[in-house]
Amino acid sequence: MSTTPARILIVEDEPLIAEDLAAMLEDLGHEVCGKAHDAATAVEMALGTRPEIALVDIRLGNGPDGVEVGAELQRAGIAFLYVTSHTDPATLERVATTRPQGFIIKPFDEEDLRTQLAIVRSRLKRDPDSVHADGIFVRDRGRMVKVPTEEILYAEADDNYTTLHTATRKYVLVSSLSAVEEKLGNPHLQRVHRKYAVDLRRVTGFGDGQVLIGTISIPVGRTHKEALKQKLNINRK
Repeated sequence: MSTTPARILIVEDEPLIAEDLAAMLEDLGHEVCGKAHDAATAVEMALGTRPEIALVDIRLGNGPDGVEVGAELQRAGIAFLYVTSHTDPATLERVATTRPQGFIIKPFDEEDLRTQLAIVRSRLKRDPDSVHADGIFVRDRGRMVKVPTEEILYAEADDNYTTLHTATRKYVLVSSLSAVEEKLGNPHLQRVHRKYAVDLRRVTGFGDGQVLIGTISIPVGRTHKEALKQKLNINRK
Protein backbone atom coordinates (compact mmCIF):
# COMPACT_ATOMS: atom_id res chain seq x y z
CA MET A 1 0.00 0.00 0.00
CA SER A 2 1.13 3.54 -0.73
CA THR A 3 2.69 5.35 2.23
CA THR A 4 0.70 8.49 1.43
CA PRO A 5 -2.89 8.69 2.70
CA ALA A 6 -5.75 8.53 0.23
CA ARG A 7 -8.64 11.00 0.26
CA ILE A 8 -11.76 8.85 0.35
CA LEU A 9 -15.45 9.66 0.05
CA ILE A 10 -17.95 7.38 1.81
CA VAL A 11 -21.39 6.93 0.24
CA GLU A 12 -23.55 5.02 2.74
CA ASP A 13 -27.13 5.64 3.88
CA GLU A 14 -26.73 3.92 7.27
CA PRO A 15 -25.03 6.46 9.60
CA LEU A 16 -23.61 3.83 11.97
CA ILE A 17 -22.08 1.86 9.11
CA ALA A 18 -20.65 5.07 7.64
CA GLU A 19 -19.07 5.92 10.99
CA ASP A 20 -17.57 2.43 11.35
CA LEU A 21 -16.17 2.62 7.83
CA ALA A 22 -14.71 6.07 8.50
CA ALA A 23 -13.05 4.77 11.69
CA MET A 24 -11.47 1.87 9.78
CA LEU A 25 -10.16 4.20 7.08
CA GLU A 26 -8.66 6.56 9.62
CA ASP A 27 -7.04 3.63 11.44
CA LEU A 28 -5.46 2.70 8.11
CA GLY A 29 -4.08 6.23 7.83
CA HIS A 30 -6.45 7.58 5.19
CA GLU A 31 -8.42 10.83 5.10
CA VAL A 32 -12.22 10.75 4.88
CA CYS A 33 -13.11 13.81 2.81
CA GLY A 34 -16.86 13.36 3.18
CA LYS A 35 -19.77 11.11 4.13
CA ALA A 36 -22.84 11.17 1.89
CA HIS A 37 -26.11 9.43 2.77
CA ASP A 38 -27.91 9.83 -0.59
CA ALA A 39 -27.09 9.91 -4.28
CA ALA A 40 -27.50 13.64 -4.90
CA THR A 41 -25.23 14.56 -1.99
CA ALA A 42 -22.71 11.93 -3.04
CA VAL A 43 -22.36 13.36 -6.55
CA GLU A 44 -22.15 16.93 -5.24
CA MET A 45 -19.46 15.97 -2.71
CA ALA A 46 -17.51 13.95 -5.27
CA LEU A 47 -17.39 16.78 -7.79
CA GLY A 48 -16.55 19.29 -5.07
CA THR A 49 -13.84 17.37 -3.22
CA ARG A 50 -12.46 15.17 -6.05
CA PRO A 51 -11.55 12.18 -3.83
CA GLU A 52 -8.94 9.69 -4.95
CA ILE A 53 -11.43 6.88 -4.33
CA ALA A 54 -15.11 6.71 -3.39
CA LEU A 55 -16.65 3.80 -1.47
CA VAL A 56 -20.24 3.47 -2.67
CA ASP A 57 -22.97 1.35 -1.12
CA ILE A 58 -25.24 -0.01 -3.87
CA ARG A 59 -28.42 0.28 -1.77
CA LEU A 60 -29.12 3.86 -0.68
CA GLY A 61 -32.72 3.67 0.50
CA ASN A 62 -35.20 5.90 -1.33
CA GLY A 63 -34.27 7.69 -4.54
CA PRO A 64 -31.38 6.95 -6.92
CA ASP A 65 -29.13 4.11 -5.80
CA GLY A 66 -25.39 3.59 -5.70
CA VAL A 67 -25.26 2.32 -9.28
CA GLU A 68 -26.48 5.70 -10.50
CA VAL A 69 -23.84 7.35 -8.32
CA GLY A 70 -21.25 5.03 -9.86
CA ALA A 71 -22.30 6.08 -13.36
CA GLU A 72 -21.80 9.74 -12.44
CA LEU A 73 -18.40 9.00 -10.90
CA GLN A 74 -17.37 7.14 -14.02
CA ARG A 75 -18.26 10.13 -16.17
CA ALA A 76 -16.35 12.42 -13.79
CA GLY A 77 -13.24 10.23 -13.83
CA ILE A 78 -13.35 9.38 -10.13
CA ALA A 79 -12.32 5.86 -9.11
CA PHE A 80 -14.75 3.97 -6.90
CA LEU A 81 -15.46 0.65 -5.24
CA TYR A 82 -18.90 -0.71 -4.54
CA VAL A 83 -19.58 -1.76 -0.96
CA THR A 84 -22.41 -4.27 -0.95
CA SER A 85 -23.93 -7.46 0.42
CA HIS A 86 -25.79 -8.00 -2.87
CA THR A 87 -23.68 -10.13 -5.21
CA ASP A 88 -26.42 -11.88 -7.18
CA PRO A 89 -25.92 -12.14 -10.99
CA ALA A 90 -28.58 -9.52 -11.78
CA THR A 91 -26.90 -6.93 -9.54
CA LEU A 92 -23.43 -7.70 -10.86
CA GLU A 93 -24.62 -7.42 -14.46
CA ARG A 94 -26.16 -4.03 -13.80
CA VAL A 95 -23.17 -2.53 -12.03
CA ALA A 96 -20.65 -3.84 -14.59
CA THR A 97 -21.58 -1.08 -17.06
CA THR A 98 -20.32 1.56 -14.59
CA ARG A 99 -16.82 0.01 -14.51
CA PRO A 100 -16.06 0.05 -10.78
CA GLN A 101 -12.50 -0.54 -9.65
CA GLY A 102 -13.78 -3.43 -7.55
CA PHE A 103 -16.11 -4.59 -4.78
CA ILE A 104 -15.97 -4.85 -1.00
CA ILE A 105 -18.42 -7.46 0.16
CA LYS A 106 -20.27 -6.99 3.45
CA PRO A 107 -19.54 -7.99 6.11
CA PHE A 108 -15.89 -6.99 5.82
CA ASP A 109 -13.09 -6.16 8.22
CA GLU A 110 -10.20 -3.74 8.25
CA GLU A 111 -7.89 -6.19 6.47
CA ASP A 112 -10.38 -6.63 3.61
CA LEU A 113 -10.59 -2.86 3.28
CA ARG A 114 -6.81 -2.43 3.37
CA THR A 115 -6.29 -5.06 0.67
CA GLN A 116 -8.90 -3.71 -1.73
CA LEU A 117 -7.69 -0.12 -1.40
CA ALA A 118 -4.08 -1.21 -1.97
CA ILE A 119 -5.10 -3.01 -5.17
CA VAL A 120 -7.02 -0.01 -6.49
CA ARG A 121 -4.27 2.50 -5.66
CA SER A 122 -1.65 0.30 -7.31
CA ARG A 123 -3.77 0.07 -10.45
CA LEU A 124 -4.37 3.82 -10.55
CA LYS A 125 -0.66 4.51 -10.08
CA ARG A 126 0.22 2.29 -13.05
CA ASP A 127 -2.42 3.93 -15.25
CA PRO A 128 -2.93 7.58 -14.23
CA ASP A 129 -4.84 8.39 -17.43
CA SER A 130 -8.17 6.96 -16.38
CA VAL A 131 -9.96 5.19 -19.20
CA HIS A 132 -13.70 5.41 -19.73
CA ALA A 133 -16.14 4.10 -22.30
CA ASP A 134 -16.84 7.62 -23.61
CA GLY A 135 -13.45 9.28 -23.25
CA ILE A 136 -10.03 9.46 -21.68
CA PHE A 137 -8.73 11.68 -18.88
CA VAL A 138 -5.42 13.43 -19.50
CA ARG A 139 -3.34 15.91 -17.55
CA ASP A 140 -3.71 19.42 -18.90
CA ARG A 141 -2.28 22.54 -17.25
CA GLY A 142 -2.02 20.86 -13.87
CA ARG A 143 -5.46 19.26 -13.78
CA MET A 144 -7.24 16.22 -15.18
CA VAL A 145 -9.34 16.96 -18.26
CA LYS A 146 -11.70 14.57 -19.98
CA VAL A 147 -11.29 14.28 -23.74
CA PRO A 148 -14.46 12.64 -25.17
CA THR A 149 -13.73 9.87 -27.66
CA GLU A 150 -16.19 11.38 -30.13
CA GLU A 151 -14.18 14.61 -30.30
CA ILE A 152 -10.85 13.00 -31.27
CA LEU A 153 -10.14 13.46 -34.98
CA TYR A 154 -6.75 11.76 -35.03
CA ALA A 155 -3.79 10.83 -32.86
CA GLU A 156 -0.17 11.68 -33.67
CA ALA A 157 2.88 9.98 -32.16
CA ASP A 158 6.24 11.55 -31.37
CA ASP A 159 8.54 9.04 -29.66
CA ASN A 160 6.99 8.39 -26.22
CA TYR A 161 4.42 11.16 -26.58
CA THR A 162 1.04 11.08 -28.32
CA THR A 163 -1.00 14.13 -29.27
CA LEU A 164 -4.78 13.84 -29.49
CA HIS A 165 -6.19 16.30 -32.02
CA THR A 166 -9.76 17.60 -31.74
CA ALA A 167 -11.48 20.26 -33.82
CA THR A 168 -10.64 22.97 -31.31
CA ARG A 169 -7.35 22.00 -29.64
CA LYS A 170 -4.83 19.25 -28.92
CA TYR A 171 -3.81 17.27 -25.82
CA VAL A 172 -0.44 15.65 -25.19
CA LEU A 173 -0.08 12.34 -23.34
CA VAL A 174 3.14 10.76 -22.10
CA SER A 175 2.33 7.47 -23.77
CA SER A 176 3.01 5.56 -26.99
CA LEU A 177 0.46 5.59 -29.80
CA SER A 178 -0.16 1.85 -29.36
CA ALA A 179 -0.89 2.34 -25.66
CA VAL A 180 -3.26 5.21 -26.39
CA GLU A 181 -5.12 3.14 -28.98
CA GLU A 182 -5.56 0.38 -26.42
CA LYS A 183 -6.73 2.81 -23.74
CA LEU A 184 -9.28 4.48 -25.99
CA GLY A 185 -10.72 1.20 -27.23
CA ASN A 186 -12.34 3.09 -30.13
CA PRO A 187 -13.23 0.65 -32.96
CA HIS A 188 -13.29 3.56 -35.43
CA LEU A 189 -9.72 4.60 -34.70
CA GLN A 190 -7.54 3.14 -37.47
CA ARG A 191 -3.75 3.16 -37.71
CA VAL A 192 -2.76 4.65 -41.09
CA HIS A 193 0.93 5.26 -40.45
CA ARG A 194 3.48 4.37 -37.78
CA LYS A 195 2.93 7.88 -36.40
CA TYR A 196 -0.79 8.40 -37.05
CA ALA A 197 -4.20 6.90 -36.28
CA VAL A 198 -7.41 8.48 -37.55
CA ASP A 199 -11.11 8.22 -36.74
CA LEU A 200 -12.52 6.74 -39.94
CA ARG A 201 -15.82 8.57 -39.44
CA ARG A 202 -13.96 11.86 -39.89
CA VAL A 203 -12.27 10.97 -43.17
CA THR A 204 -13.30 13.21 -46.07
CA GLY A 205 -10.82 12.11 -48.71
CA PHE A 206 -8.24 9.47 -49.57
CA GLY A 207 -5.55 9.09 -52.21
CA ASP A 208 -1.96 9.79 -53.25
CA GLY A 209 -0.54 8.38 -50.01
CA GLN A 210 -2.64 10.56 -47.77
CA VAL A 211 -5.96 10.69 -46.00
CA LEU A 212 -7.91 13.90 -45.49
CA ILE A 213 -9.89 15.08 -42.50
CA GLY A 214 -11.32 18.31 -43.82
CA THR A 215 -8.30 20.39 -44.81
CA ILE A 216 -5.89 18.31 -42.72
CA SER A 217 -3.67 15.95 -44.72
CA ILE A 218 -2.29 12.88 -42.93
CA PRO A 219 0.24 10.52 -44.53
CA VAL A 220 -0.69 6.88 -45.14
CA GLY A 221 2.06 4.28 -44.79
CA ARG A 222 2.43 1.63 -47.48
CA THR A 223 1.85 -1.20 -45.01
CA HIS A 224 -1.45 0.38 -43.90
CA LYS A 225 -2.83 1.38 -47.31
CA GLU A 226 -4.79 -1.76 -48.21
CA ALA A 227 -6.24 -2.21 -44.75
CA LEU A 228 -7.36 1.42 -44.77
CA LYS A 229 -9.05 0.99 -48.18
CA GLN A 230 -10.98 -2.00 -46.90
CA LYS A 231 -12.01 -0.20 -43.73
CA LEU A 232 -13.19 2.86 -45.63
CA ASN A 233 -15.22 0.71 -48.01
CA ILE A 234 -16.85 -1.11 -45.09
CA ASN A 235 -17.70 2.13 -43.32
CA ARG A 236 -19.12 3.72 -46.43
CA LYS A 237 -21.58 0.95 -47.27
